[in-house]
This record gives sequence, C-alpha cells and structure tokens, in this order.
Amino acid sequence: MAHRERKPEEGSINACLIAHNNTQSAITDQYRAIRNNIRFSSSSEELSSLVVTSSSEGEGKSTVAVNLAISFAQHGSRVLLVDANIRNPNLNHVFNLKLWPGLTDGLANHIDILETIHQSNIENLSVIPGGSSIPNAADLLDSWAMKTFLELARNRYDIIIFDGSSVLESPETIALARRCSGAILVVKSGTTQQKNALEAKRLLEFANVKLVGAVLNRKKK
Repeated sequence: MAHRERKPEEGSINACLIAHNNTQSAITDQYRAIRNNIRFSSSSEELSSLVVTSSSEGEGKSTVAVNLAISFAQHGSRVLLVDANIRNPNLNHVFNLKLWPGLTDGLANHIDILETIHQSNIENLSVIPGGSSIPNAADLLDSWAMKTFLELARNRYDIIIFDGSSVLESPETIALARRCSGAILVVKSGTTQQKNALEAKRLLEFANVKLVGAVLNRKKK
C-alpha cells in the first residue's frame, strides 16, 4: 500500500492547531464544549479511546482530532494522539515530525511501539505519526498487536485519540473503532452529502461501534 502523502498548506496546519495558538477564540471554546460533552456523557473508564472519522476524505477530521486532543491536554488529561490514517497520514506535518518510525512500524514489530511516541511542544500531549508504508498495513489496525498497544497505552494515558481514515473509503477504520471506546463522526457543512453521512453512521452502528456524537465542521454563521 503506497502512502498518498502530501504536505498541507501552512494555513491548514495553523487551523489544525487553533486551540493551541488562539486559546480565546470562539472556535477553541467550541472544542472545549465538545470535550466537556464527551467527558460528561460517559465515565473516564468507559471512554478511554476515541476514533475521529468522517464519511469521506477532506471533511476536516484531522483538524477536529488535533484540536480535541489539545483541548483534553489543556484540561490536564494525559493525551496520546495517533495518526491511524495510514493511507494518507498527516499528523507528522502538523507537529513537524518524521513520518517514520510510527504506528505501522510499531504494530508490525519493526520497532518498540514506545519508541514511536513523540512528546509534542504542547503540555500533556504526545503524538504517534502514521509510520512506514508496508504491505497490508491496514490489517494492522485490527490485529492482536493493536489490542496489545491499546492495553499498554491505556495504562499510560487518560485518553487516546485516533485520527482515522474515512469510513466509506477505508473499512479498517470500522475495525479500529470496534476496538476503541467509541467514535466521533465529522460532517463538513456544505460538503458532506447527507446520504454518505447516513451510510457512515449505519456502518458504524452495524459494527456495534459506540457513536459518541457528530461534529459539524465549517458551519457558516
């Protein structure tokens, strides 16, 4: 499987870090509200890992995953943000990291998974990039190695947030979500087709994934 890696524009990277760069903005407040809704909707024991996904690519799920992770970290939680979009990894650009070694390398036992964790310049927030392009990498997200990794990470972090691939284009995202406490579905205002959002919701629920909620992204005032 080849990565379709592309470097995002600087403006999109800044948007990904808005909860860190502009702590008083209205958008940052919205992420705090989302964080609190998640915290209040379930106990910490029940909600220790989340997959942020969407129906299709380009709907802003990476931006939501990053800022939600930052918001949890600002609240004092120990947060691990993982790039599980192994078809099109992005978090290495956002946090200025090398793509590898990363998640795929750790899950494939090419390297100790702990050696793929990077402490970001944001307090309480650690990041794992996507990792090397290796054959059948998607299968690693639904493997015994992933189960072992989640058990290890839950002992070290209060919450693990996966920036996942889109549901309709990457079935491994559903498999990953089944191993996690729940999923958040990102919907981009004016872009996401209703039928795609409903189909993504149906697939997640059919797989018995706990859908924690949906985030409406880029809604115009």
